[in-house]
Amino acid sequence: MENIPLVEWGSELVNQILPRAYKYLEEVEPRCWNEYQENLMYFENQWRKYLDVRHILGDDDHVAVFPNVYGVNERDAFYRSVSFAGWGGSSGHDAPMIAYDALLGCGGSWHEFALRGILHGGDNDSTGCIGAACFGALYGFKGVPECNYRRVEYRERATVAATKLLEIAHTM
Repeated sequence: MENIPLVEWGSELVNQILPRAYKYLEEVEPRCWNEYQENLMYFENQWRKYLDVRHILGDDDHVAVFPNVYGVNERDAFYRSVSFAGWGGSSGHDAPMIAYDALLGCGGSWHEFALRGILHGGDNDSTGCIGAACFGALYGFKGVPECNYRRVEYRERATVAATKLLEIAHTM
């Protein structure tokens, strides 16, 4: 997602990435395509509804729109409303959606991201992992308290692997 503004990630997903994924799955798994198709359509439709709610589905939409009042209770109610079974972040479409929502609304603040993407009443470990990984890709450790990452298990190994992946990415 390098060089693609955060606000466009959702529309890129539904307009560019999913059609390629559909084509790939239909080619490599033709026997299972009908079964996959139903689930993929649900995924896509839920994402399109979400992007429409935030007014970022079209090419000309460059600012996500949030309600004037979007505190803990309002966010939890919204996260339940977009969830598969009323437990926000517990399924394959709503966990990344809630993480994305938190990223869009945090304004680059780790503290605000944590409030929105981690400290909610749903499946917050899933949304937190997805969102924190994306936050790190966007902002690095900016604003993240050192105690959140200083003593991470296998930190040195992960840093070496990340450096190698970044080197590879820059050669592509």
